[in-house]
Amino acid sequence: MDSTQKFALAQISKQKKALLNDNANISLNNILNSESFQTILSECREYRERIYTPLKTVFIFIKQVLSADKSCKQAVATAAVERVVSGEQETSMNTGPYTKARQRLPEPAIKALVKETGMAASAKALDAWKFFNREVKLIDGFSCSAPDTEALQAEYPQPTSQAVGCGFPLMRLVAVMSLTSGTVLDYAIGPYKGKGTGEHSLLREIFDTSINKDDIVLGDRYYPSYFLMAALKDKGADGIFQSHRSRISDFRTGNILGSKDHIATWNKPVKPEWMKQEEYDSYPNTLEIREFKIAGRILVTTFLDSEKYNKKTLATLYLSRWQVEVNIKSIKDTMGMNILSCKTPEMVRKEIGIYLLAYNIIRIIMAEACSIHGCKRNLNPNQVSFKATIQLLNSCMPYFVGGQMTNANLYEYMLRSIIKNIVGNRPGRCEPRVVKRRPKPFPTLKKPRYIQREKLMRKMQKIMQQFDACA
Repeated sequence: MDSTQKFALAQISKQKKALLNDNANISLNNILNSESFQTILSECREYRERIYTPLKTVFIFIKQVLSADKSCKQAVATAAVERVVSGEQETSMNTGPYTKARQRLPEPAIKALVKETGMAASAKALDAWKFFNREVKLIDGFSCSAPDTEALQAEYPQPTSQAVGCGFPLMRLVAVMSLTSGTVLDYAIGPYKGKGTGEHSLLREIFDTSINKDDIVLGDRYYPSYFLMAALKDKGADGIFQSHRSRISDFRTGNILGSKDHIATWNKPVKPEWMKQEEYDSYPNTLEIREFKIAGRILVTTFLDSEKYNKKTLATLYLSRWQVEVNIKSIKDTMGMNILSCKTPEMVRKEIGIYLLAYNIIRIIMAEACSIHGCKRNLNPNQVSFKATIQLLNSCMPYFVGGQMTNANLYEYMLRSIIKNIVGNRPGRCEPRVVKRRPKPFPTLKKPRYIQREKLMRKMQKIMQQFDACA
């Protein structure tokens, strides 16, 4: 083993003391210390011994996005204090070395870390958390706003409904998440509008790497297209979706399975412009898809056996799809990814990757807590408060720089405390999508800021001239 590998392993061993426990099947220690996780980081780039190694930079970046103050100054200050407390040499408070270290992190490596943590936790999820002893995956899209810079506007333009200089670049994301562990398994990023930027297009980029045989896929009514359903059947996976509102289901036709329950035959639509002829020809001319209506909602699925999978059971499983909305809310609102802060397209994509990596690590901690301390209560990670877990983690983080025994005891206390924060079960809860608290009554920006600034300066100069004249 050469000196570079020894140094990388030493850094990993050192960072493990911050958040580690090795007693559970779903263990943060096992995942962060896995050979694949270490390989991704060790192959980031050639580096010499320095303060901001790839591993150290990733951990500081994670703490930065989890902090209420997300500035680089705060991140560097926290890292400097931790070094002093742990008896290491003092470092400069200059943010330059840290920002350069973030720029050196390869974008593919960050995405690989997100996939590694997500899939590792999903693979080790307890069977009691699964449906039909199969992995359930949730798909959905959402958007994020980025700073108004020329580079970001060029790659991720603002909506055309907003005046030039008065909006912000908008990015669209599609994520595949695990229902059992709650982690992000894969994601794709693109502009909010434009050719090939829809949710279906982004999903196709990650479909082969995130959907496997025997998976069950849940999505909203936007997703059940002919080609997606055919792709799922070709993979040996199954899907349950709400029927698109434009599709007409006639339950008097097809193979009738029961009341408002039948197997319909879908015909292959005309070839889309984006699809190559060879790919189009590979799809079958017809598909057998089950359609059923329950509680006023029409669902479509590839589960054709009505005796083994009755529609009530499938409808109950489909209700779990709402968990992806909760997860996205946790990422955007609780973690603050709704508004990004980096100034270039590459760094914004890295920032998104770090947010999702931090989210996965929190989800792994929640799963570890449930697998160790929640078995007697049959708890799964979706029943535990995500926000309370972040609060506990941020409260414990400053004290993880002590000795190894202190860290282990504190980490065990944190796991025990996590399962005490159970999400309230409020069936039938219905809230209007309105805001009660009024914003401050400032007018909206309708012209570029520099024009408004020049106008204000001319007004101020005119007032000063009047003062001078009076004097």
